[in-house]
Amino acid sequence: MLQQKMKIAVVYNSPAGRVLQHRGPLAHEVFPPRNIERIVEALSDNGHQVVELEADCTLIERLTDFFAPLDDDRWPGLVFNLAFGMQGELRYSQVPGLLELLGLPYLGSGPWGHALATDKATAKAVFRQQALPTADFLVVRDADFPAPAIGYPLVVKPVAEASSHGVWLVHDEAELRARVREDLQRFHEPVMLERFLPGRELNVSLIGNGPALQALPPVEVVLEKRGLPLYTREDKAGIAERRFELHCPAPIPPELSERLQQLAVAAFRALNCRDWARVEFRLDAAGQPYLLEVNTIPGLGRIASMPVAAQQAGIETFPALIQRLVEVAVERYRRAPLRQGSGT
Repeated sequence: MLQQKMKIAVVYNSPAGRVLQHRGPLAHEVFPPRNIERIVEALSDNGHQVVELEADCTLIERLTDFFAPLDDDRWPGLVFNLAFGMQGELRYSQVPGLLELLGLPYLGSGPWGHALATDKATAKAVFRQQALPTADFLVVRDADFPAPAIGYPLVVKPVAEASSHGVWLVHDEAELRARVREDLQRFHEPVMLERFLPGRELNVSLIGNGPALQALPPVEVVLEKRGLPLYTREDKAGIAERRFELHCPAPIPPELSERLQQLAVAAFRALNCRDWARVEFRLDAAGQPYLLEVNTIPGLGRIASMPVAAQQAGIETFPALIQRLVEVAVERYRRAPLRQGSGT
């Protein structure tokens, strides 16, 4: 286990972040302040020197001040990246791209991994290329698309949003076109139409890299039998009128549990993910699993899949989980030493 204590900057985005000019779609995803505080507290309890930094146009200056002095022979510390970006395209990749530019080590996927996973249609195309099961889908870019041939009901979702923003379940063409038009106008990005799978909703969290990549026990999301048969934005935000439960380990046969973990590892690697992620699944009517998407910045709230699954896997406390994430990122960087050259 890593014993070194270090400087760690917890980087996050908020709707109030400063930019030079507002341009392009704004980020709809944020880590709740209470969850950021809990992560900062866990890092501090583990002995690290911690600062919270907002991922806006002042980030380079504040990272430089916190990690200074910087040189090629000194380990600067780590950025615990929780930022979903600020605005425009490929928002998840913005902070990782900046950190690559600065040469600062950070937790999580690089720009490439975030980009592949965040664009749901691209991720599904990669799954298909890798012979991994995923539901039939198509992508539309305007409201005058030909009627789809993949059957109803369909799930409608923007291709590059998270937390179930803009997700609808539609049952006929009139409803489909209305929801697509609404998402196009709101999110200004292509919309994906995906065949609805009526079975159970499960996910698998992963921690690590390479041969040490660990798939945690599967979690089942169990929704009350009212409202949409989907895990909605309101459910995830805790503002829905119905309740949901996370069952871990999921009450499923051992062979299905093993299959989900194998598929999660394959999806993680296919999308070039790093350090941590959560892979979403849905079962069809026959109980066969299909990949939905990969979340490269999973939730870490008190009622979130990764902490629940980590506890079942023997990572008994939240500070222990946070330290484990720090360790896997640090070990990855230590296997790839800094190049020789002059720092700033």
